[in-house]
Amino acid sequence: MPRKLSATDLILALAAIAGIVVFLTPDPEGAPAGVMHAGAVVLVTIAILATARLPEFLGALIFFLGCVALAIAPPEVVFSGFLSKATWMLFGGLVIGLAVEETGLGKRLAARLMRGIGGGYPQVIFGTVWLAVGLSFLVPAAVGRIVILLPILMALAKRMGFAEGSRGRAGIVMAMVAGTTIPSFGVLPSNVPNMVMSGAAETLYGIQILYGEYFLLHFPVLGVAAALAIPTLILVLFRAEPVAAGEADAIPDPDPRQRRLAAIMICALALWVTDTLHGISPAWVSLGAAILCALPGVGVLESRTVMNRLNLGPMLFLAGVIGIGAVVTQTGLGREIGEALIAALPFREGETFQNFASLIGLSVVMGWFTTLPGQPAIMSALAETLSQATGLPLLTVLMAQVPGWAMTLFPYQAPPLLVTFAMSGIGLRPFLRLLLPLFVLQWIVMVPLQFFWWQLLGYLP
Repeated sequence: MPRKLSATDLILALAAIAGIVVFLTPDPEGAPAGVMHAGAVVLVTIAILATARLPEFLGALIFFLGCVALAIAPPEVVFSGFLSKATWMLFGGLVIGLAVEETGLGKRLAARLMRGIGGGYPQVIFGTVWLAVGLSFLVPAAVGRIVILLPILMALAKRMGFAEGSRGRAGIVMAMVAGTTIPSFGVLPSNVPNMVMSGAAETLYGIQILYGEYFLLHFPVLGVAAALAIPTLILVLFRAEPVAAGEADAIPDPDPRQRRLAAIMICALALWVTDTLHGISPAWVSLGAAILCALPGVGVLESRTVMNRLNLGPMLFLAGVIGIGAVVTQTGLGREIGEALIAALPFREGETFQNFASLIGLSVVMGWFTTLPGQPAIMSALAETLSQATGLPLLTVLMAQVPGWAMTLFPYQAPPLLVTFAMSGIGLRPFLRLLLPLFVLQWIVMVPLQFFWWQLLGYLP
């Protein structure tokens, strides 16, 4: 009996048909040569990644093959994700996570965490979000914060009796990743898009964005309000009751391997926190920690364990996603999409709220195609045109990108979400279960709150 087509099968089929149509459509007049071919490959790849119908690494491999076989972009652009620091941060995180699980250190840290924030599910959800927000002031890379927190919180979920696939386990993971990502958009050095936008503003327009100015404009809503809304929403959507842990979850006595791993993690954390002093990227700190974990006589993992248990599929996935952003930027596809969206949006001088909401909407839609690492560079390049179309100050237009980053719908859009998706194994459904309602809540509540706050501060007339 033939298998029934699911909704994701239908989406992929429609995306494939649309991809063929786009591929056969001539390039628009004045557009870079081959931009429609690039659009076709990116469209199909995004459909594969967004639906998660295929294993994540296959979506990346299909993207790589399509780009190089059709000469969409040079190989150094297509495969640029393998040179990205985020990819090597993920590799380090995978090794550290394996070490935390193998040594039992995660169980010990989970027990300490439970004593600190309480053993009840609501306390754990609120405590996890607030812990993640606090770390955003210390550890500059969101992926680095996930590398630290995720293995410990997975052990905490197990200790509370939440099995794989359970709502409680998914709720804890989503509290960690949402708390790590969304509020930290309000802290300038704590996320890659923040810094890309800041650098582009200074390079393109001579505008220097200061830490305090950025913090005052964004953190009261993206930080404080989100840190209250996210755990509340998770407790509604992922309602669960802890199950008493059995003897298998008892904390073993400390052993030399746990002490060595703890020393490696403390050194890595210290280097992450002080990266502005020594200049070593958090990615290379993560890679160094991974090497130490597997180094004979020093580390805590046998080489055989690393080779047999380490899943490199997430690295292919992340490299593919970063490659999408690079291809969209290099081929000129991002600028073409941006200009088409600008022409379609209802910008009218004097309609301040409508223009503000439209700018955020533009930021959201651009993120679907470019992913967050590449979006700020393209949006910042269009800022002067947007300023003229809306009548809003250039700085206001630049800053209006930020709320759109917080309205991420799919894990593939943002490396922190993607890394959590790959490392946790909880699947796509919990992400959509939280991100879709959060997206609606942000439009209904957060955008008006930001509008009035920005007006109060004088950024909007």
